[in-house]
Amino acid sequence: MSNHSRRASGIACLCAILGFAGAAAWGYDYDENDETQGAGADAAWRTTAQWDTVDETSTHDIHEYTTDARYLTPMVSYVPEHPDVPSPRDVLGYTVGTEGKLTRPTDEIRYFRTLAEASPRVLLTEMGDTEEGRTMHLVVISDEANLARLDEFKSYTAALADPRDFNEAAAAGIAARAKPIVHITAGLHSPETGPPEMVMELAYRLAVSEHPDIKSIRENTVVLITPITEVDGRAKVVDWYYRYLSEYESRDYIPSISPPYWGKYSFHDNNRDGIQMSQKLTQNYMKTFMEWHPTYSLDLHESVPLLYVSTGTGPYNRTLDPLVIREWQWFAHYELAELQKHGLPGVWTWGFYTGWNPSYLLWITNNHNSHGRFFETFGNSSARTMERDLSETKFAGKDVTTQQWYRADPPEEKIVWSLRNNTNYMQSGTLASLKLVAQEGETLLKNFWTKGHNAIERGKNEAPHGWVIPREQRDRFRLAHLLNQLQRHGVEIHQATADFELEDGNFSEGDYIVRLDQPYGPHAKNLLEDQTFPEDAEYRPYDDVSWTFGLIYRVDTVEIEDKALLELAAIRRVNDPVHFPGTVDGGDPRAYAIRHDGNNALITARYKLGRFEVLAATEEFEADGESFPRGSWILPHRRGLQGILRQLAEELMFDVVSLDDVPKVETQKVDVPRIALYHNWVSTQNDGWLRFTLEQAGVPFDYIADYTVRQGNLRRKYDVILMAHQGATPTKAMIHGRDPKFGPMAYNRTREFESHGFVDGARDITGGLGFEGLASLETFLDKGGTLILLGSAGKLATDTGLLRNVGRLPARKVNTPGSSVQVKIVREDHPIAYGFEEVNHVFRVNGPVYTVPKKYDHWIVVQYGTAPLRDDEEDEDDDGSAEEESDESDGDDSPEEDKPEKKDEKFLLSGYVSGESELEKKGAVLDVPRNAGGRVILYSFNPLHRHLNHGDHNYLYNALLHWNDFPDPEPKDHPGLVKD
Repeated sequence: MSNHSRRASGIACLCAILGFAGAAAWGYDYDENDETQGAGADAAWRTTAQWDTVDETSTHDIHEYTTDARYLTPMVSYVPEHPDVPSPRDVLGYTVGTEGKLTRPTDEIRYFRTLAEASPRVLLTEMGDTEEGRTMHLVVISDEANLARLDEFKSYTAALADPRDFNEAAAAGIAARAKPIVHITAGLHSPETGPPEMVMELAYRLAVSEHPDIKSIRENTVVLITPITEVDGRAKVVDWYYRYLSEYESRDYIPSISPPYWGKYSFHDNNRDGIQMSQKLTQNYMKTFMEWHPTYSLDLHESVPLLYVSTGTGPYNRTLDPLVIREWQWFAHYELAELQKHGLPGVWTWGFYTGWNPSYLLWITNNHNSHGRFFETFGNSSARTMERDLSETKFAGKDVTTQQWYRADPPEEKIVWSLRNNTNYMQSGTLASLKLVAQEGETLLKNFWTKGHNAIERGKNEAPHGWVIPREQRDRFRLAHLLNQLQRHGVEIHQATADFELEDGNFSEGDYIVRLDQPYGPHAKNLLEDQTFPEDAEYRPYDDVSWTFGLIYRVDTVEIEDKALLELAAIRRVNDPVHFPGTVDGGDPRAYAIRHDGNNALITARYKLGRFEVLAATEEFEADGESFPRGSWILPHRRGLQGILRQLAEELMFDVVSLDDVPKVETQKVDVPRIALYHNWVSTQNDGWLRFTLEQAGVPFDYIADYTVRQGNLRRKYDVILMAHQGATPTKAMIHGRDPKFGPMAYNRTREFESHGFVDGARDITGGLGFEGLASLETFLDKGGTLILLGSAGKLATDTGLLRNVGRLPARKVNTPGSSVQVKIVREDHPIAYGFEEVNHVFRVNGPVYTVPKKYDHWIVVQYGTAPLRDDEEDEDDDGSAEEESDESDGDDSPEEDKPEKKDEKFLLSGYVSGESELEKKGAVLDVPRNAGGRVILYSFNPLHRHLNHGDHNYLYNALLHWNDFPDPEPKDHPGLVKD
C-alpha cells in the first residue's frame, strides 16, 4: 500500500471516529479547512483532546499506518504527550506499528527502563533468566499511591488464595481493601511479532494519560506486563526479519517467517509446558504467579483474523470451577460490546480452541483459581503491510467472513493488513478488558476467594476425596519426580506416619497422601485422575487430551472414595522436595547387581560409570537369595567402583546389591554408543524436547544437520543416529528441506545478527538432506549403524526405500490425540523391553501407524493391545507397502468415523481413541534389521513427547544402551533381511 493510500486512509479513519457519539471522549478533532492536512502532505493535527495533550508526530504515524478507517478505535487514535515521560518514539525513534520497524529485546527493555526511571507510576523488575542467559522482565504499572503499597496488595491476594484462613465475610473485607492484580504477557510465540510492540505503547498510555478510564485503571488495579515472554526467540525473530524478510517487501513470496529456533529447547510448544514446567520461562511465570497471585491474566497472541477473544468451543476441562467459565464469558462479551460500539469489524469469540487442556502457560492461573484468557489478533508475523485473503479461512466449520452469533460483524474476504492495525486491535481489546477489571475488581477478588473455597468444599463433599501414592514403587526416581511435580504446582502433599486402613484398601506408613480438600484440590484431581475426552464432542481436540500423572510417570496411584481419608491424624505435611537415596549393601563383594525395574536414571548411571564394565543379564537370575529380572546389571568389582556406586545410589535413587560371587548367567556388555542427533532445518520443535531430555539424563551426543549427513563417513563417527518426531512434516520436506530458491540462507552468528547461530548454525539452511544425504544414511546402515526414528521421523525410512516391507496406515484411520493406550511386549528377550511389564501402556500422540506383512511380525517388539498379532485367516501376502497412503498428515485430523469403539478390554487408559481396531496388533516399537548388522528402530509413538511421558523414556534409553545387542529372532538368511 502506498504512503498516499495510507495517509488518505488515516484521514478517513479519523473522520469516521469523530462521526460517532462520544468519540471525542477518546480522540481529538481535525480541522477540515487546514489545507496542509490533505493526502500527500504532512498533517498538522490540531488537537483539542479534553484530557491529554497529543503527541502529534506519533498520532500522525498511527493514521499513516492504519490501512482502513474501520481498524482504529478512539481508545488508541492518538498518543498522549508528556513533558517528562518519554513515549516509545522518543526513545526508539519511531512510533509503535511503523511500517518496517520491529524492536529488538535490548531496545525494548531500554525503553521500559527509561519509562520506569521517568515515571513514578512504573516499576521495572526481573522475573528470571532464560536458558540462553537473557532476562525476563516484569513491568509494574499503577498510580503512585498503589505502588507504595505493593507489598500490602500482594499480602491481600496471597491471603485470598487460601480460603481456609478466612470466612466469607472476612474475605469480603480483604477484597474491599485489595486491588486486583492483572498480568499481561506478550511475545510467548516469537513470530507473533505484534504484542511486544503494542505493550510499549500500552504501558506509556497507562502511565501518562489522564483520560478517566485510564485513571480508573491506574487507581483501581495493579497492572503487570511481561513485555517479552520468550526473550531468546524474540531476539532471533527480529534478527531474522532484518536479515531476510524486510528485503522481500515488494515480492509475491517471502522466505519462512521464522528462524529455525526460538528458545534453546522449546519452539511453539513453549505454550504446552504448563504441566511439565520444564522450561525457565514457565518456571519464571509460575514463580511470578505465586508471588503476586494475579486475579486476572491475559496472554496476547497473534494468528486469527481479526481479533479472537477466548472462550473456546468446549468441551471445557471438567475440573474447572463453573465460575471461571462464567468469567470467561463475562469478559468476552463485555469486550465484544466495547469494541463493537466503535465499529471494529472481525471481533469474535467461541469458535476457536476448546478449553480442555490445562498445559498452556496462562492456565497456570486457571489451575490456581485465578482467571486466565488470551487474545489472538491477526498479524503478518513481521512489520510488513500485506493484502490478506480470508475467503478460505474456517473455524469451527464456518467461514471466518460469515456472520454468526459469536461474530456479529465479520471481516471482508480480502483486506490490507498492517502491523499498526494489529496494534490498534490488540491495544483496544486490552484496554476494554482492563476497564472491566477496574470497574469490577472487588467482585473478581471475591470470586478468587470463592473459587478456592469451592475447591475445598468439593474435596470435602464429593468423591474422590484424594489419592494415596504408595511409597513402594518399581522406580523411586519417577516417584520422586511425581511428588515433586505436585509440589511445584502448589499442591499440598502429606505422608502417613502410621499404617492406615480405608474402604479403598490398606496402606502403609510412609505412603503419600494428596487430599482434595485444599485450595488447589481440583488441579490435583486434574493431574491425578484418568481423563475421558467426551465421545460426543462436536469439535476435534485442540491438543493433547490426557496427562494422567500415574500413567505418564508409570507410578502406581490409588484414587480414594472413602471420606475417612480426610480424618487421618497420623500424617505430616511434606514441605521439602522428595528424595529417596539408594544404598549399597555388603562389605567386600566380588560383584554388584542393580535391578532393572525400569529406573529412568540407569542411563545416567551408565554414563557416569564411564570406564567400569557393566554387564546386562539376558535372563532372570538369582544371586545371594534375591531374584533379578532380565536386563539387570552385574558389575564386577574393581578398585574405586564401590565409592562411585554409593554416590550414584544416593543421587539416582536405586539400590545396589553386593554379591559374594559373579552370577552364572548369560550377559552382554552395556557399551555406550557414539550418538548423533540429526535435525533438519524444517522442524526443530521435537528435537528440542529430545535434546532437553537427553541433557537432563546426562547422555552426550553430537547435534548434526544436513551438511554433516551429506558429507558421509557417518559410521566412522557414530554408532547411533537418532531423529526426533517430525510432527506433520511431509516426507519430501524431510528430504529437500527449506526451499533453495531463497538460498543460500545463512543462519550463523554475525556482528549484526548476534542471536543467530544458536542452537545450531549453518552458512546455508536450505536444500535439506537431499538424495545424497539419503544415500549416506543407507551407507551408515549397511556398515552396521543403528538408525532410531521416533514417531513420524520413521517416514524418512518407510517412504524412501531405506526400509522395505514396512508400510503405514492412512492417517485418518486412527486418532489418538495425546492418550495413554495399552501395549504388550511381544519379544520379552529384546533389550528395548527391559524393565517393562508384559502388558503396559504408552502415551501416543498422532503419527504413523506402521504395518508389516505377517511373515515379518517378528520385527515387532511392542504391539498395541493384547490380542494375538495375527490371526490365521489374515492375509499372509500383505506386503505392507507404503504406497497405499500418500497423505502426509501425521494423523492430527480426526478419522472419517471418529467415534470410539466399545470393547470389553480396556485398551484406552486415559484420553481418547478412535480406530482402535486398526491400531490394535500394529507395532508400537519395531526393530527392523538391515544388511550387515545395521537396523532401523521405529517408534509408532513419541517416547519423549514434550518431556511429559517420563514413563516411556526407557523405551528409548534401552535402545541406546543396547544398540549393539539386539537379538535376531531368525537365521541370517531369512527372507525378511534385506540383501544387496
